[in-house]
Amino acid sequence: MTIVAAGVGCGLTAAGAVAGGADLLACYSTAVYRAAGLPSSLAFLPYDDPNEIVGRALPEVVAAAKGVPVIAGVGSHDPRVQLPRLLDDLQLAGASGVTNEPFIGVYSGPLRDHLEAAGLGYDRELYLAELASKQGMLCLGWAWDVEEARRMAATGASHIGLMLGITRSSDDPVETAQAYTLLADMNSAVREENRDAITLIHGGLLADPVSVKDALEASGADGYLGGSTLETQPAVSGISAAVQTFKEIAIDEGRCQTWLSNTRATRS
Repeated sequence: MTIVAAGVGCGLTAAGAVAGGADLLACYSTAVYRAAGLPSSLAFLPYDDPNEIVGRALPEVVAAAKGVPVIAGVGSHDPRVQLPRLLDDLQLAGASGVTNEPFIGVYSGPLRDHLEAAGLGYDRELYLAELASKQGMLCLGWAWDVEEARRMAATGASHIGLMLGITRSSDDPVETAQAYTLLADMNSAVREENRDAITLIHGGLLADPVSVKDALEASGADGYLGGSTLETQPAVSGISAAVQTFKEIAIDEGRCQTWLSNTRATRS
């Protein structure tokens, strides 16, 4: 058995994750977009307030959690947001903790440099983790490299997420070896700084149970957080299979074909 956390964007997928034995639920903006049938990458463009999005989805996720702890994604970078007050509000809404999502780590190059220089970078995410830890809340702090893993562990965060980026399949052995080495190095950095922190791997080539198993064995991490792998993919494939099963029920083919032809003609 391994620790499994599920990123969920609505009550329905939260209920499914709980039924499957998820140990932790995470409700954050990219998951809410996923659950709405939208690309999760929309969360990294300036169209919506991630804290407002999570605030709307959180009650139904908490209601479906049935006692499984729920952590809420917090956009910590906006200097207009009073993080201590936001944490209080999330606790009142039933959240057991928080996670630093959206995260600055998704950006790189000159844009990342500019955001960091403006005071809108990773330090704000570390501050969020420190606040949550001091309030006795769970905190899943995401790190994208060894130095960030060490710094996040030093905040006292209960969980450290070892991030490989956007989830995608890969059969490149060199890329796989590099990813496993990075995860192992980040995990070691966390252990050196805070041995009590639980480490969860996520993203990159971790797109199926086999790759996750191999990565856990190679890195020594404690568990896995699944986003699209535990929400989008199962929902689409499961619903698709169910609809196809009902479509195979044999009835009056002539009447069905007539109705379908008329419907298609109306649409065109």
